[in-house]
Parts: sequence; C-alpha cells; structure tokens
Amino acid sequence: MKPAAFNYHRATSVDHATKLLAELEDAKILAGGQSLIPLMNFRLATPAHLIDISNLPELSEVAFDEHSVQVGAAVTHTQLLQHEQVASELPLLVEAEKFIAHEVIRNRGTVCGSLAHADPAGEMTAVLRVLNGAVRTSSVDGERIIQAADLFEGPLQSSLKENEVIVEAIFPKLGPNSTSSFREIARRHGDYAVAGAVSVVEYDDRKSIESARTALLSVGPTPILVSFDERVTGTRISDIDHDEIYEFVSSQINPQDDVQASGDYRRHLAAELAWESLKACV
Repeated sequence: MKPAAFNYHRATSVDHATKLLAELEDAKILAGGQSLIPLMNFRLATPAHLIDISNLPELSEVAFDEHSVQVGAAVTHTQLLQHEQVASELPLLVEAEKFIAHEVIRNRGTVCGSLAHADPAGEMTAVLRVLNGAVRTSSVDGERIIQAADLFEGPLQSSLKENEVIVEAIFPKLGPNSTSSFREIARRHGDYAVAGAVSVVEYDDRKSIESARTALLSVGPTPILVSFDERVTGTRISDIDHDEIYEFVSSQINPQDDVQASGDYRRHLAAELAWESLKACV
C-alpha cells in the first residue's frame, strides 16, 4: 500500500514547526515516522501535510538534571538504548528499550513519537506512567507540561491538542533506595506485547517497602497503573504473597479478546508478570 498524497514541510526550528502546525489544515508532525507512516500506508491516516522535525538540533539531545532524564523529541530508541549516562542514571529506560520492536525500527523511531502515538501496547507509555513522568509540549499558544496520568486517554488517543507538538519527555529518576524491573511476553521478540509489566519499588533504610507500583501494558485502553501500597507497605519484598498480588492485579483489569489472545489469557499473563517484576525489584 502507498499513502495518499501529502505535502512535505521540513521545519527549521520548533517555532517554525508550531507555526506550520497552526497554519496548515490537517497537518501532522513527523519525527521517526515508525508509527505514523504505517497508518498512512494503510490509509488509516491521510494527513494533507507532514511537518518534519527530525533534524532539529534542539530536539536531538538527552539532558539530565538532579531529578530527571529529559529526552528530546528527535531522539531515537537506539540513541536512548545506547546512551551510557542513561544506563547509569535511569537503567529502567534501557531495560525497556530492549523490548521495543526490532533494530531497524528503533534506528528511526523516536521515544516521544511513541508517546504521542499513545499505543497501550507501547513500552515507553508504561514506563512514563510508572515513573509518574510527563511531556513538555509547544504550540503557538505557548508551552505546557502534561503529566503521564493525563496524557493517555484511549487507544491511540492522547490529550495533545491539534496545534501541539511534544518537544521532550521527562522521566523522573529513581531514588537511591528504589529499584525497578520490566517484564514482557510477546509471540516473537519485537512483536507487540501480549502483556507486560513494569514495576518500581521504594524502600526505607531498613529495606522495608515504602511504596510499590506496577504499570501494565497491552491489557487496557491505556497503560494501567496499579498501586500495592496498602498491601505491601512495611513488609519485605521476600514476604509478599503471590496469590494476593495475582488476585489483586486480576481484579484491576478487564482486557478484551483479540486475534492475539483471549482476555482471560492476557489477565493471567499480566498478573503473573506483575508478580515477577515486583519480585525482581531487589
């Protein structure tokens, strides 16, 4: 399949991109294109204009401060996966990136593009959610910060306005007494996940749990955040009960049947993966 005809525009700056987005009717932002172009090839998306931001230097950096890792909108999955400082300061990002698609797609696809795509099977959507992260957007109306809890509204639906472009994703760092783990099952490595779970556990100085949470992917219309605080706070990770975690996770989700798996099977996988990812947070 080939896409419908469209007009191509190469933005020279973020301001230029936002002006084009405001002025042109039926325009879409193009960064890596690994989500948008397949939709266009199947005529599921037929934008009249594409605004390319992939070569903007101001969007091509990974930045760090005391509290977070900031990933520019043109940073690819491969760049993040191979970034040594990211691996040192927030290894969960690198761990999750290893599950994303295949190398040829990671070489072009961007982290922020996958967040804008808002696929509930997306690994980065779940990571942003479990870290309570955010995205920074820009438009002709100015900038704003959208928290992960408010960004994802449904399958391939986000709270981005039509004139907004994501300029960076903000991933909060974990504290010195916090650990994380990512688990996923797909029919083949690199395929969309049948189910996945990413967990963060925060400990006190005595290694008792202060907080524990898991974001689930591929089991609902958005990444689903499950908090275990009422069940595990004050205990040790070795003491948490499998059946209690399994039953609680199962009660929090209602996945639907599809061609990949039944809803019941996805529920089972999600509950087991949540348990595994929690137990790996040591």
